[in-house]
Amino acid sequence: MLLVLCGLDDPGALWFARRAVESGLDCSVVTSEALSYVRRISHQLGRDGVHTTVELVDGTVLVDELAAGPGGVSGVLNRMLEPPAQAWQYAAPAERDYAAMELHAVVLSWLHGLRCPVRNRPEPDCLAGPVRHPFVAVAAAHAVGLSCPTVRFDSAAPLWPADALLAAAAAAAGRPARAVHVVCLDGEVLAPEVPEAVAGGVAAFTTRIGAGEALIGVDFVVGPSGWWFAGLTPLADLRAGGAVLFDRLIELLVPGLMVAVP
Repeated sequence: MLLVLCGLDDPGALWFARRAVESGLDCSVVTSEALSYVRRISHQLGRDGVHTTVELVDGTVLVDELAAGPGGVSGVLNRMLEPPAQAWQYAAPAERDYAAMELHAVVLSWLHGLRCPVRNRPEPDCLAGPVRHPFVAVAAAHAVGLSCPTVRFDSAAPLWPADALLAAAAAAAGRPARAVHVVCLDGEVLAPEVPEAVAGGVAAFTTRIGAGEALIGVDFVVGPSGWWFAGLTPLADLRAGGAVLFDRLIELLVPGLMVAVP
């Protein structure tokens, strides 16, 4: 089974899952909200490896053994940012925080223990994979030669750091300007009309921030003065990658399978 983990408000993940089903693949979508209400999670770590069983409220059972039957997970597209707080909205704050931290830890360990292909494997700061503070991201982008605006990060500033970076990039690009979202899978840029120098810089950037084996989106503001780095996200816009990204993800997550893309 090809498993897609995502939030309820992730149209890109649903687009990918629908194409996978239309291509004849056994693909299931499990939202982070559904995971917070599971009947049972059994997660065992021992000398013989990690073994996880997840039973959803509808009776679906997910297991991490490739040969374990219809519930066996053969590949995972992970776009789950964090456990949803609304799942325990009526609990006391201390209990709510404890439940969120426990589910975060279990999902992180589960996806890291899977032997099948996973994009993206979670990190401690974000279940959806690589995420870096804008300050770190700008420093890494500048180090690999991408054009970066002058931006001030200040805890007392009116804008959040990500918004400050975007505003600085828009100012540096000049007018007219447009936002460009570049999809990058395992260091390869999968977006049309990206200048070769920018594509090379993005590939080097992914390596520098530890996202060489990940699916991320890198944002730019493009104007008369060129392509200006404006941020990154672990939730790349899958639809922007189109059929090329779909094919690459299927090759990665369901190795050895040939599908007819509708």
